[in-house]
Order: sequence, then structure tokens, then C-alpha cells
Amino acid sequence: MSRQLSPERSGASGDVRERTRRQVREGLEDSGIDSFDALVDRLAEVDPPILHEDAVMMIGGIRAEGESPPPKPHQPPEIPVVLDGETNEPSVVREFDGQELYSTPGVNAQGDPVLYSFTTLEALHDHLVGARHSDIGTTNPDSLSELSYYYEDDDLGGDWLQNGPGRAWRDLRRVRRGFLGTGDWNDIISSVNWCRWHITLWDTPGYRGSRLEIPGGNTRYHLSQYGWNDCTSSTANWGRRF
Repeated sequence: MSRQLSPERSGASGDVRERTRRQVREGLEDSGIDSFDALVDRLAEVDPPILHEDAVMMIGGIRAEGESPPPKPHQPPEIPVVLDGETNEPSVVREFDGQELYSTPGVNAQGDPVLYSFTTLEALHDHLVGARHSDIGTTNPDSLSELSYYYEDDDLGGDWLQNGPGRAWRDLRRVRRGFLGTGDWNDIISSVNWCRWHITLWDTPGYRGSRLEIPGGNTRYHLSQYGWNDCTSSTANWGRRF
């Protein structure tokens, strides 16, 4: 026996369907798709999406090949910058536009939040090794997930992208995002959840350019605090801590 919806149930179902249709339409418009042909063209773009992360073995194990593009301009953070050991106003990073900076969040001797930045990768590495115990954000990092998550909005909001331990996304321009996968993850990430392992963000595809190191056990709700809102092009979850 066939079942018929009551007029009330039928009307409610129609409202939901119409609301869904409206959301689909708005999602397409937000993606710049205003016709069927435009949708087909977007889904048939030449570059295939990246479906799987790269494997990474060690913090120095990723080496970019070929000529590196010019570094992106630096976004001033919202907190003081300790640059190569000297405390500066946030605007100091603009003096290094065209040059890579290697940074990590931390606190100074007074317990105030600062961004530690360095002009060499070796100096950053030495700092991270020296600060590996004090920079763990929880007393029990091994209780946390091995997965790292990156969010399009502050406060872990909006769409999210996952990184497995010992894995990395080489080029976020080719990692699909949003409605029907018509967007990508390049220059989108605004917050990072806490994870058991060390996380690295790069501002250029192919693990190039400036980088932000996030030690294990930390959540960063506002990457704008460190001058890193909407500028990440590669990520890695190292599957280990310093």
C-alpha cells in the first residue's frame, strides 16, 4: 500500500526542498558559477585535484626542487615580534618583504604572547629544540588526536581540511574545497586545532617560502594573531614532536 503524506507533512517537505535548492543556488553563485556550462568547465579544469597527502619523514626531509617564486609580502601580526632575538613592533616584518621568515608562536620572559621569527631556518630549528618542553600546549599531548585539522574561519569554524600523521599537503591550490569541490584550499586557512604532533604551515606551494611552526598540543584559534590568516599554501603534520 502506498503512503501519502498529509498536506502538512507535504508542505514541510516542500519547504525543506526549496530551502535546499536555494542553498545550492547560492553556493554556485558564491563560486562564480552562473550557468551549466560554467559548472562543467569548473569541474573539468586541466589540473587534477590532489586526493592524497605526501608522506614526510623528518623536519628536514622536505626539500623544494626548482626555482622558488618570490616570497609573499608579510602580514604584520597582532603581537610583538622577537626577530633574531630582538623584540620589535609587529610592523617590523614588512621590512623583510621579499625575504623568507621562519616563525613560531611563544611567550616571552614576562609570560606575554610573542611571535618568534628568524631569518634563517637553522636559528628557528635551534629555538624549537630549546623550547620543546615549554611550548607544549597541554600537560598530556599524547591524549590528543594524531590528526591535524585546518579551518577556513577563526575559532575552528567553517569548512575544514585534515592532515594525517607523517603526511603533508604539497599544493593547496589543488586540494578541492567547498560546494562540489569547485574551490580550493590555497590562502584559506584561518585556524588550526590542537594535535598530538608538530605542524608546519608554508605560504608558498611545494613547501616553500616563509613558514609557521605550531608545536604539538596547541590550538591556534586566530592565525591573524601571528600574521598568518589566509596565506597558507602547504601544510605538514610531522607525526612527531621536537
